[in-house]
Amino acid sequence: MADSRVKKISNYITTIGSFDLFNGITQSDLSAVLNCAGAKIENYSKNIILVTDDGDISDAGLILKGNVAMIKEDEHGHQSLITYMKEGELFGEIFSETMDNASTVSFRTMTKCTIMHIPVGKILKICKNACPFHSRLIFNLFKCLSKTNAGLVRKIDAVSRTTIREKILTYLKEELEYANRVNHTPENHRITVPMNKTEMAQYLCVHRSALLREIAAMRQDGLISVNGQTFTILE
Repeated sequence: MADSRVKKISNYITTIGSFDLFNGITQSDLSAVLNCAGAKIENYSKNIILVTDDGDISDAGLILKGNVAMIKEDEHGHQSLITYMKEGELFGEIFSETMDNASTVSFRTMTKCTIMHIPVGKILKICKNACPFHSRLIFNLFKCLSKTNAGLVRKIDAVSRTTIREKILTYLKEELEYANRVNHTPENHRITVPMNKTEMAQYLCVHRSALLREIAAMRQDGLISVNGQTFTILE
């Protein structure tokens, strides 16, 4: 089992090493980091529930490929898409270190996903081998938490807007600004969102029919063009 796990991780070692969680850790140390943490990689189909509300969650998930949604369901079964994580981002890292390891939200794959599961407890505790990269890993983990919080702030900014049009434009502009900053493409006006229209409505806390009507009106007014999940801001 251990040999097959290490072999599987080795297929992704270059990709894994490019992510923020392992920034500043050499590739020669990376295999040791993953072995020390007891990481494992799994592939998932679209719309697979990874963690249920109130389910136990002992590991953080690092998304090697795909997108994962954080969902909250109320007592009537209505779902809200709180936020989503993309390639290179973590999910579940907060809940995995709570007192009872119980999640208060669900996590679901939005696309086909490849995910590396990492026991956060082993990252936060200095191992008996006193691996020199542990302190760097802990620093990187807190930076990842900060990035997650920044994503939630962007959502709050969007959903707090008064009209549906303002919600849509704020969301698209903030996602575009973030993508352009990460990809160093400041002149780009096109953004592909990782959500269908139903998920987008849940994310922005509006009804799907109202969202579709407003998107159609915005296209007619020359504010945006839309092709599937790709939006171009024209204003």
